[in-house]
Amino acid sequence: MTTVAVGFVLGYLIGLTGVGGGALIAPTLYAILGLSYQGAIAVSLIYAVITKVISAVQHLRQGSVLWRVTLLYGVLGIPGAILGSRLVYWAGDAAEGIFPFIMAGMLALVASLIVWEAGAGVGGRTKPFSPVDLTARSVMVVAAVQFFVGILLGATSLGAGSFVILSMLYFFRMPARQVVGSNIVIAIFMGTPAWLTHYAVVGIDWNLLGLLMLGSVFGSVLGAKSTMLVPEQRLKQAVAGLIYIGAIATFIKAWTG
Repeated sequence: MTTVAVGFVLGYLIGLTGVGGGALIAPTLYAILGLSYQGAIAVSLIYAVITKVISAVQHLRQGSVLWRVTLLYGVLGIPGAILGSRLVYWAGDAAEGIFPFIMAGMLALVASLIVWEAGAGVGGRTKPFSPVDLTARSVMVVAAVQFFVGILLGATSLGAGSFVILSMLYFFRMPARQVVGSNIVIAIFMGTPAWLTHYAVVGIDWNLLGLLMLGSVFGSVLGAKSTMLVPEQRLKQAVAGLIYIGAIATFIKAWTG
């Protein structure tokens, strides 16, 4: 019942704020439910992929997925995602002592970027690239960004949401709804090979995943409905606050062992 309750709370927060994957799931599994770092990342990645598949169906129906940019980001992010996933295991026993601190730092960075985007914003500046006419320069820039983001995703389960969205907002002249819809499909492209790589090494606790998903189904619906009651600025503050809490909890768990 505890796992179902945790899933409900996570589902509610994801539905309310739009934050998912590593930003909430991995810190909870690692710091609260006591999974190993590798186990927490593996479950977090497949959890994120499953929930994003559900969301992607709706975005595809709405026509809010821009396939040129989606395929560009998604395909170019796969090599880094696989490499990042392997790094966790190449590090051996040191992974449990090093990577949790890296994840805590990246969580704090993600939260800070959200605060910055909410305050300064990136939507008003001139965007250098068109999503319709992709140039060699735009492909090279995205390739560099996505290799880094892919490594980050595979190693910490972070990045497929926050960093990809921020880069798309910064580089491409796209409506916000297409940025969100495309990002969800991109996360599936990157997350699938990442969790398969983790699964090949440590497997997945399917019972735990099932209980989390059971609670999340109901929580996410309630959370999505609650967004109508909370102002957008408050939601962004809530997102940043939750991620900061996850960063602190992860750091404390890693520090105390």
